[in-house]
Amino acid sequence: MAINGINPSIPASAGAPPNIGGSGKNPQLAALEQKLQRLNNEKEKAIRNKDKEKERKLEQEIQAVKQKIAQLKQKEKKEQEKDNPESSALPNEPFPVSGLGDTVNQYA
Repeated sequence: MAINGINPSIPASAGAPPNIGGSGKNPQLAALEQKLQRLNNEKEKAIRNKDKEKERKLEQEIQAVKQKIAQLKQKEKKEQEKDNPESSALPNEPFPVSGLGDTVNQYA
């Protein structure tokens, strides 16, 4: 019986279905978040190199990407509420329990 090894030239995600291990994120949102990370890294490099002009331009791009991310998240939230109106009507806080103080203290 032969056991084949793992081929390091094949990426780990090669045979995997899309969004496996992810939270089912919108691919556009994931791409914007990657772009934001790349821009932040470039900005840090510009800061280290004391390139104020590049730092300023990157900061403007970062703010634009953050705004797009926020808009996309808000759009997704509205779509979720539209698709599932019951979940948006439920309270975020647990239901208050009152009137059990004496009973609980007797048995505690």
